[in-house]
Amino acid sequence: MKKKLIIAWTMFIALVFLPSTVFSWGSATHAYLDDHIGKREELRNLNEIYGGMANDVFNYMFNYPAYMGYLYYQTHNEFLRVWSIARTRQGKSLAYGFVSHNDVWGADFTAHHSGLTFGQNEGYIIAKAKILKSILEQVPEYQALQLPDPVAMEVAHNLVESGVDLLIKRRAPLTGLKIAASAILRSPELPFFMVKAYAEEFSDYADISYLEAAKIITSTEMEFRKRMILYGQALMQDEATAIQLISEDWAELAIGFFAMYGITLPEGTDLTPLIKYAIGQAMEICKGDFDEEVEATINFVNQEKAKGQVYTPDKTILHSHGRGNPVRRFF
Repeated sequence: MKKKLIIAWTMFIALVFLPSTVFSWGSATHAYLDDHIGKREELRNLNEIYGGMANDVFNYMFNYPAYMGYLYYQTHNEFLRVWSIARTRQGKSLAYGFVSHNDVWGADFTAHHSGLTFGQNEGYIIAKAKILKSILEQVPEYQALQLPDPVAMEVAHNLVESGVDLLIKRRAPLTGLKIAASAILRSPELPFFMVKAYAEEFSDYADISYLEAAKIITSTEMEFRKRMILYGQALMQDEATAIQLISEDWAELAIGFFAMYGITLPEGTDLTPLIKYAIGQAMEICKGDFDEEVEATINFVNQEKAKGQVYTPDKTILHSHGRGNPVRRFF
């Protein structure tokens, strides 16, 4: 009964109260991974899911690229700071998911650095992005954008992540609902964790006050939380509608993304059809092996836990993992 009430309340809020204007990319895969790593108890699992997406809170700060790059590095590489702050059961669940995402040995490592079943030594997503980029380079509408190669790779990278997210939706149709529920029900501790973990050094880096740094962090997390509710809402729709909604949002995000690189799109440009085509192509090139890579990543993260890299959400001791640096072990 309690589970049914949570799901019903989540759907009511997601579908009625929030405007459908913005979404994200890549978060469904992290949600699926964290749904299969850690606690099964409903609320703790939802906090793990949101925590596992929250490393990407700062990915949309296109107006402040220096801030975005700095904070992205912190959340993906200095991730244990968040765990060291967590004390409550729900807080530890958030931190558990947050640590699982990391770029050093967590889920992002297999996506961006060394794939396990495809894209070894470069990352599954990166290898697939190269394939997608070569496909898009044959499309006149894409050619007309004249994107520099690094920007083109970043675009392909994110479109592949969108494609895999939609394949995750096929495999686990409740993923969208779980994303929305995790954002709605996430513990209010998370903004505090991120401020305590990152605000002081961020204020020094950006030459702003601690209060300003804290405000940037908390307001950006608030927007990300809304984005995750809306992204979950999009993934609750049938596949064609979900692709359309995500493509429309990508087209809107592209304006700020390209502006960050000094690229201005001609007035009236609608990238939605091109993005929709690209996401479809991304799904085609990933559908044959994404599930193997995802399952291998789940096993990989669990193996890193066994080496003392990670944790379970209840106890903590210091442990050296053999690379010369003490890390927190959770079990």
